[in-house]
Amino acid sequence: MKVFKLLPAVAMSMVALFSVRYAHAAAGKFFLKNGDRVCFYGDSITEQRFYPADVQTYVLTRFPKLHVRFVDAGVGGDRVTGGWAGPINLRLKRDVFPFKPNVVTIMLGMNDAGYRPFNQALFNTYKKGYEHIVASLKKHLPGVRIVLLETSPYDDFTQKPNFPGGYNAVLIRYDHFVRKLAAKNHLMCVDFNTPMMNVTKQAEKINPKLAAGILPGRVHPSPIGELMMAQALLKAWGAPATVTNVAISGHGRVVRAVNTSVSGVQAKNGTISWTQRDNALPFPIIALHENWPQFPSWDLFLPPQPNPKFTNPVAALVVKLSGFMHQFDRQTLTVSGLAAGKYALSINGQKIGEFTATQLGKGINLARYFTPMLWQAYRVNNMVWEEIQNHFVAWHGVQTMYENFGWGPPNLPVTTENDRATAHAVAKVVRAMNRLGDTIAHREFRANQPKVCHYEITPVGH
Repeated sequence: MKVFKLLPAVAMSMVALFSVRYAHAAAGKFFLKNGDRVCFYGDSITEQRFYPADVQTYVLTRFPKLHVRFVDAGVGGDRVTGGWAGPINLRLKRDVFPFKPNVVTIMLGMNDAGYRPFNQALFNTYKKGYEHIVASLKKHLPGVRIVLLETSPYDDFTQKPNFPGGYNAVLIRYDHFVRKLAAKNHLMCVDFNTPMMNVTKQAEKINPKLAAGILPGRVHPSPIGELMMAQALLKAWGAPATVTNVAISGHGRVVRAVNTSVSGVQAKNGTISWTQRDNALPFPIIALHENWPQFPSWDLFLPPQPNPKFTNPVAALVVKLSGFMHQFDRQTLTVSGLAAGKYALSINGQKIGEFTATQLGKGINLARYFTPMLWQAYRVNNMVWEEIQNHFVAWHGVQTMYENFGWGPPNLPVTTENDRATAHAVAKVVRAMNRLGDTIAHREFRANQPKVCHYEITPVGH
């Protein structure tokens, strides 16, 4: 079953909008390396966990042999000085350093600017605080690769600005500082604001109602909105577009096999069959075929299951306008030299769709269809979400709550002995959940290994 159609002209024109500043990944090389530990640091937009989940899922599905661990350290309301979960030095000491990351991304600013016209005092605090964060990371994590993220936009496009010039213009001034800070420290800097702003403006011209669903509430992106943030970061990291690229002639000859191995090709009576062992899986796009909540509940350990018969209109529009499939999810199959007519494509006995000889000759993108490979990728995504939620509950819901608010059993007497006992119990729970997170990660590295698949193209009506 077909997932959706792209608008090629629009999609291609929008690809250029994804802006990356400074220190790109080396040409032809992906930024992350085997054994890397990545920490996403930020406020509630990072706490939503969508763009970190997208990046983690992409790495697992595109690079099944690459062992990289991820952790999300986003806290709602945070500024460069910290927030309800503690001042900045405590946040870093408790929520970042113990994970021992060698890659840290930072996105802060949405709250720092105060949701009002530009204020010099607030800006000065932001500059000083941001410089402190960078210096602290360098001091406590020698050799760490720091990636500064210009904040995602405030929606002054589908809704009228609250004051002249609008709040997003204030955020852009803050982003200019982030850019300069990155250049000064020779750090990678990625623009999250411009891509989403441009796509939202483009969507608003096409369908204002759908455009408003990209940044519902003006501050927090929808799950599909955060896909554009992941897209910008992955582009900066040199993420490849190709899942696989296979070309076979109607006579049964393998013309091309990129990132896969093709064997057992047979051509008989108009039917062509072969076996593939791929080196990657297609990318499972969150919210394209399901309704995801903007703010995941604490008990949402597994995401909703995608429905092949449903396409989320906001998500479909964003995917089209952002050019995501062309830029990051090309699983091309080309079969040339077929006699005119229609052909059915099946993989592992599952019918994928019917195509004309012309369509197959030009090439189809299998990543746009519910193939066995895509279903496997969705299962990997489920495990990613399970791991992220497990960490979120252990760190955010147990450890942080206890340390900041003295959370414990009801009516607990406040004594030093009981405090010690409760703290010991909390630490034990957190350690147990961290071990569970390690177990889930090991399961991910087994579940993401591509399986052998059997293809068959048969003339329709024969």
